[in-house]
Amino acid sequence: MNTEGLEHLYQKIGTQLNVIIPEAWDKVLLYSEVTEWSNTTYFYYYPFQKATPIYSLDIEDMDNVDEEVDNQLFELYTYLRALWSEFKKNKQEPWTNLTLELTSDGKFNIDYDYRNLENEDIYEQQVIWKYERLGMLPDDDRKRDVKIIEEYKKNKQK
Repeated sequence: MNTEGLEHLYQKIGTQLNVIIPEAWDKVLLYSEVTEWSNTTYFYYYPFQKATPIYSLDIEDMDNVDEEVDNQLFELYTYLRALWSEFKKNKQEPWTNLTLELTSDGKFNIDYDYRNLENEDIYEQQVIWKYERLGMLPDDDRKRDVKIIEEYKKNKQK
């Protein structure tokens, strides 16, 4: 596999995350699901020395953030699609989703997943991903989310 192409794309993804995030940060956790026809990507970042993560789609509502954030997010999606395409180009099985963890000192880890997500509920996946990766439990008033996590825990114990 052409690791140079991958390294170049990892660098672009990291740089783009840095462009999008409007403040100093410690860590980013990104989820991306790419198929031939679609791309779902979101991330959470931890502001510098803070314990509560910020959701990527909340950035555009922050003070002093310009309107370009949508274009910057689209560019990030483009790089993730290019990463997926790089796997196909190199005759590797293309991943269905990934989780990327990046720290402000440049360390990163990527977990690729290859399971078929065609019949999965993207909302449920996000609730579970937040629970697994960020340790975020839903508020009690979000009954659907609580139910999703309870079902997930029950199935995981089996």
